[in-house]
Amino acid sequence: MTFELGINYWPRRRAMYMWRDFDLAEVREEMAQIADIGFDVVRLFALTQDFLPRPLTVAAHMVDRLVGVAMAAKDAGLKVVPTLIVLNMSGRIWWPEWMLDDQGRPGDLYSNPTILRSQALLVETCARALAGDDAIRAFDLSNEIDDAQRPVSRDAGWLWASLLANTIRRAAGGTPIQIGAHLPSLTTEHNMRIDDLAAIADEDVMHAYPLYSRAARSFLDPELVPFSCALTAGLAASGRRPLMQEFGLCTAPPGAAGQTITDDFLGTPRSQYLASEDEAAAYYDAVLDRLVRTGAAGAYAWSYADYDARLFHRPPLDTAIRERTFGLVRADGQEKPAAGVFRDLRTRRDAGGIVRSNVPQILDVTVDEYYRAPEANFERLYAQWLMQPSS
Repeated sequence: MTFELGINYWPRRRAMYMWRDFDLAEVREEMAQIADIGFDVVRLFALTQDFLPRPLTVAAHMVDRLVGVAMAAKDAGLKVVPTLIVLNMSGRIWWPEWMLDDQGRPGDLYSNPTILRSQALLVETCARALAGDDAIRAFDLSNEIDDAQRPVSRDAGWLWASLLANTIRRAAGGTPIQIGAHLPSLTTEHNMRIDDLAAIADEDVMHAYPLYSRAARSFLDPELVPFSCALTAGLAASGRRPLMQEFGLCTAPPGAAGQTITDDFLGTPRSQYLASEDEAAAYYDAVLDRLVRTGAAGAYAWSYADYDARLFHRPPLDTAIRERTFGLVRADGQEKPAAGVFRDLRTRRDAGGIVRSNVPQILDVTVDEYYRAPEANFERLYAQWLMQPSS
């Protein structure tokens, strides 16, 4: 299989409000641009708040809209990865109101019978609606679900993922299943272990950003992403090439120098970096080159576009400033220099100009030993990675 190029998608004029403020013509226009840049795959997000408005009730018109977006992508020549349980998104946890008690506390995603059955119904309904279409590249079970809520035990996380994955398989047999994991599954003991997810899913995926890592040498560290990919492969022990399902960075306005800001991250102030557009292009170029040399299955950029300023008063963009400008395309639809990096890579790939290496074996302890001290092991192995001549 060739090195896959994908992109994560929200529309630039509607962001996370796309499903309730739906414009299929706009989606078609943007899918055409995504295909023109050179992407193979677009990853979509069925926001649970919109798709599951009440217990055991899937919004049929939202599922119809999901199918419409998938078909718009197909018409543009793209494959599609729908993400089916989406609570954690872009600096906010989008809880359906019915999942919260009178004090605003959520029920347990992993064990509350009604919440669990409702999630199963949602993934089954979406998977069944898209089953059998050759445009569906894979189903992604969830997006960084542990940021929304951490399972109380490793078993609880495994059982939740197993139930929902098997529900998808019954509804859409033969379509690969992914589970969107991120750096905390490599660095913390929080009951969503990579080996557990690998035993359930058909592909091994990771999300990695220097912006969110204490181990990164800088906000523009090009080694953290390929290292995280190789470590994911080691912990999964599946023999599969790992997919970097999310990576990227936010940018300053066109022509502006890079700048550090203090931003809100799920309610906590954190320093973040808005790179210059030229810095962002250089970062993408360096990371993509290293992912190819690391033997990754592919790379999905975060994300398609910056968001229209008319959305900046609405969550999450009212407080999560970085989320406004993660795009390869500006809010007016003009491409940033980074888009050209992907276009050039697609051209070289299709001409046979890139050759992937085998995934390096970097894990030097058992998986159980690794997870006894994941942060220390992550930092130790990263220091060793950085000593390699190619780093």
